[in-house]
Amino acid sequence: MSHPVLERHLQRQTLKPLYLFYGDEEFLMLRALERLERALAGPEGDAPVKVILEAQEVALPDFLAQARLTPLWGAGQLLVLRRAETYPANALKTILQYLEHPAPRAWVVLLAPGLKARDLGKNAVWKRLQEGDATLGFLRLKEGELQQWLAREAQALGKTLSLAAARRLTEMVGDNLSELAQELEKLALFAGKEKSLTPNLVSQLASHSRTYNIFALVDALGDKGAQKRLSALANLLDLGEKPARILVMLARQLRLLLRLKDSPPGTPPEALARSLEVPPWKMKELSQQAARFTVPTLQTHLWRLHQTDRQLKTSAGNPRLWLEWCLLQMGPG
Repeated sequence: MSHPVLERHLQRQTLKPLYLFYGDEEFLMLRALERLERALAGPEGDAPVKVILEAQEVALPDFLAQARLTPLWGAGQLLVLRRAETYPANALKTILQYLEHPAPRAWVVLLAPGLKARDLGKNAVWKRLQEGDATLGFLRLKEGELQQWLAREAQALGKTLSLAAARRLTEMVGDNLSELAQELEKLALFAGKEKSLTPNLVSQLASHSRTYNIFALVDALGDKGAQKRLSALANLLDLGEKPARILVMLARQLRLLLRLKDSPPGTPPEALARSLEVPPWKMKELSQQAARFTVPTLQTHLWRLHQTDRQLKTSAGNPRLWLEWCLLQMGPG
């Protein structure tokens, strides 16, 4: 299922001429867009003409004017505008004018990943769309919701995924829905005729994925010994991961820890999660890791990553040796 509101409109054949897709879960947003595109296909299977533009590329009136250029034949036209929330409030009034006389056989979708649910009522245009049942929210899933989503994804693949297996998968891969969906598809193929996807099966497959090994490397930063860090690095390089991306992921984690340590004492975990832009259920693990480091140590580690990056770009030496040299010195303290 893409989104309950969209599915209801499709079932009742009451599609709106214009939708607002908002929220920070872009994977679900794009999946709903694909669902709409498939539903708009003509009786011969021909897809609608699709136009995708960025808000900074086109004025909103010019974009909506393209909806009136729908071809006479075929399945109509689907127009997608990214980053619609970046338009000023005055420009958005064009949407209300368009809705008075929407173009026939044309469907408009405004993507606004930076728009929050609380912002809808603050703008007359978004509020009007909300009252017209044309706003679809795609929000980051909480831990329980994430596991339920994985179970539904597995069911669509003809498999059953237990709660324990779903939890193991998120522990090993993370909460990125796109990466989770890819790993789940691999898991379904790996299971073959076996219908049940177990935690043991998840561990067997996920340990051979780049995504898992990136997280294993990041998690191993808090260990006193370097063995886990070096092992995760070796797995990543053997799987073809680029050294530059490894450095980026490590630097991101260190900056997260620095921001966490710089947060005012007593800040509620939910507020910290919003500030750091991480799922709330990750806060316990992040806090435990932050406790193993001092601020000067984290800053020194960031400097080492910068130095390693320079060496990789300017030296003819083996990248693996430079990364190992860096990780050997990046323990807690």
